[in-house]
Parts: sequence; structure tokens; C-alpha cells
Amino acid sequence: MPEMAHISPFRRLVVVVTDSEVMGPAAGRALSDLAGARDVDIAVSSSGSPANDEYREVVKRGLRFLDLVAPEDRFTLVTVDSLDAVRDAVIKAAQDQKTVLSLLVLDHGDHRYRMTSPDDLNERLGTLSQELSGTVEFEPSPYTVHVYTDADIENFYSVEHFTPRWKPTEEWVVPADIACAFVDSVQLQSNSRLRPAMKPSTIADAIADFLTDRAGSEWGLHYYTGSGVATFIDDIEQRAVAGGNPIVRGPSEHSLACSALARYTLDGAPFAIVATSGMHEEFRGTLANHVAVRTKGFIVCCDSRADQWHPFQGTIHRTEDSRPSLLARGFPVVHIPRSDDIPRGLAEAFEAYSADRGPVMVIAPRDVLQTTLDLDERPGAGATAAPTVEAVRTPEVDRLSQLLNSERRRLLCQVGPLGDTAKELLYELAHKAGIGLADSVAQPGTVSRYHKGRTVEEFIGTLSMYGYSPRVYEYLYRDGRLRPGDEQSVMFLGTQIPQIDTPFSESHLRQLAPIQITEREIDRAPFTGLGIVADIEGVLRTLLDRLDVDPEVLAYRRDAMASTTDSDGDVISLLPVLPMTTNYFFRRLRGVLDGIIREHDYAYVGVYDIGRAGLSAVNSLPRTGPCVSGWYGRGLMGDGLMALPGILTRREQNVISFTGDGAAAMTPDIVPTLVQQVAVDREPFRRNLSIFRFVNGSHSVIRTYRESVKPSAVSGQTGVLTFTPEDYERQYGGLTVRHRRIAGFDDVPFAEQLQEPGTINLYSVLVGHNNEGDGLSRFSSLGWQRDELSPKALAMAGVPISTQAPTP
Repeated sequence: MPEMAHISPFRRLVVVVTDSEVMGPAAGRALSDLAGARDVDIAVSSSGSPANDEYREVVKRGLRFLDLVAPEDRFTLVTVDSLDAVRDAVIKAAQDQKTVLSLLVLDHGDHRYRMTSPDDLNERLGTLSQELSGTVEFEPSPYTVHVYTDADIENFYSVEHFTPRWKPTEEWVVPADIACAFVDSVQLQSNSRLRPAMKPSTIADAIADFLTDRAGSEWGLHYYTGSGVATFIDDIEQRAVAGGNPIVRGPSEHSLACSALARYTLDGAPFAIVATSGMHEEFRGTLANHVAVRTKGFIVCCDSRADQWHPFQGTIHRTEDSRPSLLARGFPVVHIPRSDDIPRGLAEAFEAYSADRGPVMVIAPRDVLQTTLDLDERPGAGATAAPTVEAVRTPEVDRLSQLLNSERRRLLCQVGPLGDTAKELLYELAHKAGIGLADSVAQPGTVSRYHKGRTVEEFIGTLSMYGYSPRVYEYLYRDGRLRPGDEQSVMFLGTQIPQIDTPFSESHLRQLAPIQITEREIDRAPFTGLGIVADIEGVLRTLLDRLDVDPEVLAYRRDAMASTTDSDGDVISLLPVLPMTTNYFFRRLRGVLDGIIREHDYAYVGVYDIGRAGLSAVNSLPRTGPCVSGWYGRGLMGDGLMALPGILTRREQNVISFTGDGAAAMTPDIVPTLVQQVAVDREPFRRNLSIFRFVNGSHSVIRTYRESVKPSAVSGQTGVLTFTPEDYERQYGGLTVRHRRIAGFDDVPFAEQLQEPGTINLYSVLVGHNNEGDGLSRFSSLGWQRDELSPKALAMAGVPISTQAPTP
């Protein structure tokens, strides 16, 4: 056996904080047995050695290591009755010798912490470490601190700077455990010289600097850990914490992308997303939605070295290269294969960010992500955003101005995302020119019935392929047929007019020749009749400046809007059958929301998942501002739920989420992530989150489609087996989480609970399936239950037109 290098001896302390008579003697026994022939200072009577083979094996192997690594070290046991007494007791025990506090054991009634709330104890241990700094070596960690607490089997969350312990059933386990922990700590401290301090990652610092220059403390850090990115995450997280930037959690990489998209949509907040090797596949189609919105941010993904032989999780190596599939999605991808490439890669990434082409994916091996370089110049310092708005086409603006001022026709404007100033201009223009306003199922709340405490008379509902309002249908159609182009003009403001946003066929779109105002030529639709590519705010200002509407034309337009009325939809919505219909539930919930909006100035962000529940919510409920919809872009089930961590971040509004059991079944449980973020990580959400999960055991929209083709088409293809937990209410610090099963609408006082601050409401709403109304398609307007019986419905039922009553 080779001789060990001589290392000056340490005094190694074990400190026990206890209010019992058991732990001190147990620690004394362990330390005495590990001391062997050494001197040992033990101020308590040690218990007898357990007559146990397992314990003797622990001591035997511990002595084997300690006799070689720390042959001259002195072991000392200190027992105190409070954590406050540790500092003075340790300094006294050190006796001006080189001393290590190798193990701190807390077994005290004052420190029986909850698994979800270790922060107070973490902070006290950090303070103790600072107080001992320069006198005694002590770094709180799971190797150096054990804390005995009560068994907590309801919740598990491990971010303690210590090892939690529950009292074992057999007494010999305690001294054996202390012996193991002590030797572990000695080995860790002895190996510390092999772990030199690491400087922060160049890439992490550069990205943090770049985002801070552009968004200050608003950019968010979203990450999902992995061995390839763990150190990189540590570095960029330190920057985020120091800058006051939010750290947004998620139960999967997909959730990170949903949250980042939601924050950008609602707040314009850029982001840095970090994921480990191969996990760029896990962002799902949400990545395509980022590209469509042209979000601003970086997605940092670890990968293997290019020369690595069949690497684990690697996607860029000699037999595979994922970059073409990523580039095909239309967003920038920057590969930084070697440390020497960092300056070039960062410059390329920052230029792509500023070019407004969507999120920038940065792919690099672990060693590159951890590299520290002294850069001659900070990358991206001089980068400026590329212009995205093309020149105003004056003739087109003149033509639109003339139409607004003089043409006797109905006007409906579907509105995409707008800045606050542009939105105010639009509301003013719509009021003065008699323009009906509509949002869409993909981007609900861009305009809404309520705005800053007042009712918007021009808002008539939602226009979409699915989930559009009866008033919108009544406004655009007559006798089941689309009004001709000389009677009406449909405008699209700030939207590409994707398929999901209109119920019109291609032939009808060309017949309508809609008006479109957008900021990029590439977004101009081929069926547009009058297209304006320009700064939207500038166009609205110009139109207002030139506005001089003929009074008769304005009166005509106002009469046209007034001729349409809100509808409760199908008569089934009036019946409290059990299980409830979604029609009935949303009619009742609309009444609740209308009341608290008008009477209590209630405001909320709606979150609508793919499915019947989301469509019904968009179609039926009043909104107070911009919302988030899973129907956008790829239309991914569960994106609404997965976006909730980002939506709650720094949100000073209530949030209501609507999802079906089909969408919920496709995603991980989001509630633990939300509790972690709000109650454990102390990212406060002081308002109310209410998550409505509608349970009917079906993928309802697909089932409706199948049954419209063949009424008997019921099978497991659309079945969803769903379990609903019992009612409960739990407290996590200042956060209340409650679950309620709802069989009848009056089971829960919604008006009260939707406004309760510091609360997450989880509602399992039991409903039956039906195919009636709620804008599931434009054919739903032909149902016999509607307010007015459609002549087209009668014709389809075989009633001759000549026998039908004339349409009023």
C-alpha cells in the first residue's frame, strides 16, 4: 500500500442539536467506534455498540478509510440544545486548531420542517456558515448536515441544503447512519482540492447580458435539468437571480416552450430556454407556434461532440444530424461545436435574434457550454433590431379611408395582437366609424366585450372556423347564406388570416375579397382584396385623422350591429339535466362572470385548451383582455395547461383555464409545478387561478364530427377514461389549493371562489356529451333549437321553400 502524502491534521467536529436524550449518545457511539486508536473528545456518555453485523461492517470499512486518509485527525463531539448555540460551541471546541465541522445533526422539535418549505432552515445554515467563516470550515450540504423531521409522505420536494431523515424503527440504524455520514463528509472534504473553482460560462454570461440589454429584468429563464446542462443552468440562473429575472418552471421541456410563448404573447417578454441533449424534440409543435409568432429568445440545447462514437442522446454525429429538420421549421439554428467557435456562434445567434425570425436555437456540446473565454468584445453589444415594417402604401390607405367614410355596408374587423396604444386607437376608430369587432378562437381577447371598466358596444363576438358567436353569424349571414360582397366588408387587422380564424370556404374568401392590414408582406393572404402592409399603429392614426363618416352610413352600420342580439344558443342550455351539458354550464358561468366584471371590476386572463370545453368558453364567456389559446398554430392539446407557469409569472390578474379531460390526459399534472413556483420557490401569485377540467370521457370535438357523419359512430376511438379525486383543500404557506367535483352548477359559489386571492381552484366538472351549438361549426346555426329557425335548415329537412314563412 503506497504511503499517503502528509496532510496536517484536522480537528473534525460532529455537532448534535437535540432536545432528546437519544441522539447525543448515538453520535458518541459512532464517533468512538470510528476513532479507533485516536484521541476522541466526547462530552456525553456514548451508548453501547450495537450487536449488529451491519453496524460492525459500517465501522470496519469506515476505519479502513479513515486510518489511511486521516490518521492523525482528532474527532470531537459537541452537543447543544439549540441551533443558536452552535456557533459559540464550535468556536470553543476548535481551540485555535485547523477545524472542520464535518457533520451537523439536528434532532429538535424546533426544526421539524415540511418537505415543501426548507428555505428557513437553509437560510439559517447559510448564516451559520458565514459566522464560522475564517475560523471553522463548514459548507452546508447533504454531506455535512442531517435533519430529523416528522414523516411527510404527502409531499416530496428536495432542495434542502441538508439530508432529511425520519426516525428509523430500529435504534442501531441511527449510530450506523451517523458513522456513514461522517466518513462521507471526511472523504468529500479530502477530495475538495481536486475540484477547482469554476468560472462562469461565457455563453451563459453573453446571453444574459444580451437579454438584459434588451429587456432588463423582464426576460425569463426556463430550464429543464440534465447532466449536460446542469453547470450551464447554475451559471445563467445566478445571473437571472441577481438581475431579478423570473425563473419559470415546467414539468417538461414542452411546458417550458408553452410558458415562454404565453409570456411573450401576453407581455412581450423574451426568454432563455435551456434543455439537455436530444431534448429539442420535446418542444413539440409548440416550436412552430413560436416561429409563427416570431417570439424573441434563445433555446439552448446541449449535444454531443461531433467526433463522439454513437453518443447517448446525441443528435449531431457521424450517423445523424438533426439540424436540417430544425431548419426546415423556419427558425435560426446556430451550432457551436468547439470552444474556438464561441465568438462566431454568439455573434451569429445575436444577429439572428435581432433579425426577428423567431426564437434562436443554440446547440453546443457540454464542454463548450461550460467554457470560459476572455472575449475581446462583448458579442451583440452593437446589434440592433432589423426593421420589420415595410412602407405604407398610400393608395390602399386612401381606398380604405374612403370606404369607412362613405360606403353603405356592414363592417366587421377581426383583430390580431395589438399593443396598448394601437388597441386604444382601434376602439376609437370602431366607435366613430361603426365597425363591428371580433376576436378569434386562436387569439381570444385581442378585443373584448369589456375594456377598462366599460362595455364595448362594437364587440359582437368571435369569428373562427370553430367556436364562433351567434351574433357574428347573424351579422355576416342571411337565411343561412353569406351576405354578398357589396353588402359587407370583412377586415383582418394584424393577422395572417390562417384557416382556423375563419369559417369561410376558399371560394367565399375570394368572393369577400377581405381587407387585410399587416406589418409584413409575407403575411399578406392571396385572397386579400385590399391589402395594406405598414405599421399598424400608423395606419390606425392615419385612418382616424381622415375620418369623416357620412351620418347616414354610420346610422346604417349601427343599426346593422343592433339588429344582432346575444343568444343563449340552444334551448338545451336552459335545462339543468344531469350530467350537465356544457351549454347549460357555460350559460350559467357567463352570468357569474358578467356580474363580477360589472360589480367588482373583475379582470382575468382566459386560457383555452383544444377541445369542446375551450371552444365553448371562447364562444360563451365575456373577456376582459388578451388571453392564451391552444388553438393557435399547430393546435396542440394540453398547451394551455402547460403554459400556466408562464402565465402566472408576475401576473397581477386572475387566471381562468378551461380544458377537457382528453387534453388533460395528454399532459403531466401541472399542479405540483404551480405549487412549487408559487409556494416553494416564492414566486408570488397573489391573485386567483381557477382550472376547469370538464369530464365527459370523450374527445368531444372529434366525436361530434364522427356523429355528424354517422350518428351511431361511438367507439373507443374517442373514449377517454378519466378519474376524478375526492374533494380536498390543502395549504402550502400562504397558498390554498382546493379541488371540487361539480355535478351541479350550484355546488360551488363561483362568484366568491373566482375572486379569492392566493388560491388555486381545481374544478372537475362532470358533463355529458352533446353536439349542440357553441359554434362547433357554422352548421350548428341550422339546428332547430336556435332562437330563429333557419330556412336552410327547413330546406335540408325537406320543407319546400314555397311553404316556408318569409324571413323578417
